[in-house]
Amino acid sequence: MSNASSPRRGGTKRDSWRTFHRRLFLVRRLVRGPADAPTLMADTRAFFNQAGDAEDIYPPDARTALRHDLAALREEFGCTIDRVGGCFYLSDYGRLALLDLPDDDLEALAFLLSWFDDSSLPYATSVAALLDRIVALLPPERRQVVDRDDGMVRLELPRPSRSLEPETLARVRRALGRQQISFAYRSTFASDDRVVIHRVAPYKIIFRDGHNYLDAYCIDCGDASIAPHYQLYRMERIVADSIQILPNVLPPLTPPRPRYRLHYTLSAAVARQRDIALWFQPSDVHFLPDGSAEIHAECNNLWQARQILLRYREHCVVHEPPELVAMIRESIRGMAEAYNT
Repeated sequence: MSNASSPRRGGTKRDSWRTFHRRLFLVRRLVRGPADAPTLMADTRAFFNQAGDAEDIYPPDARTALRHDLAALREEFGCTIDRVGGCFYLSDYGRLALLDLPDDDLEALAFLLSWFDDSSLPYATSVAALLDRIVALLPPERRQVVDRDDGMVRLELPRPSRSLEPETLARVRRALGRQQISFAYRSTFASDDRVVIHRVAPYKIIFRDGHNYLDAYCIDCGDASIAPHYQLYRMERIVADSIQILPNVLPPLTPPRPRYRLHYTLSAAVARQRDIALWFQPSDVHFLPDGSAEIHAECNNLWQARQILLRYREHCVVHEPPELVAMIRESIRGMAEAYNT
């Protein structure tokens, strides 16, 4: 019996190629995030059907093809694909978990997971979700290596008593380096719960000592006697729903920052082993025969310099600038009064 006229089972080689690549892209698209059937088909077509005369990556009955593609990923590759609320979720990559990283990379990954787990860093939630996606791409036996990490290498930072509102971070981030913003600020210099409206040019977000700071150029703070100046704002003190992105576009050049020359000495109790921290850049260190260290450096924020150098207690003597010397003397007097009462 002749079967020369019968179609070959499984379709043509070209059809098999298209089906295979379509399914690989489907996994790639679901790694990005959940999507409903129309979105999956539209994204697949947008990727493959780029030329105007390109043949559709899907056969005429695209929905049936999509259903078969999802079933094949489940049956042939062991993927776990769930449908919730009309959207498809890829929760386990099965045998497609092919990101087999070396042990050193897994140690680094485990360190990052411990660092961003329950962290007050900006974007900590987003970074933790990204790391979870990477872990999900590992084969099961390699995931166990990450899970077994003992957390013996850790970074420790103080935790703020008030967390940064995600809405605050998102709104400020949109305006960084682009537009002026205004917001209500809970200043430590204002009594009770009174807030002060500030209009600023936002430039950077800095995470330091457990707090998120907005590095901005203060244009107006409601006091005509205070000239425009750079200021670090504690972002946790910004009232989230008060933030307004203004139409004022920032100039291409930032206002010049003040520069202060620092000169301070660290005693031998701190510097004898010649392993001191260089907090300010640039810094020039000269180690003296008695074990002490003389440092010449530059900074643009005297308030921050005072916070840093007071950590050394009696082991640090600041010589200049005179403004910083006066600030430190004021702090020491205040501490003496507090402890003498």
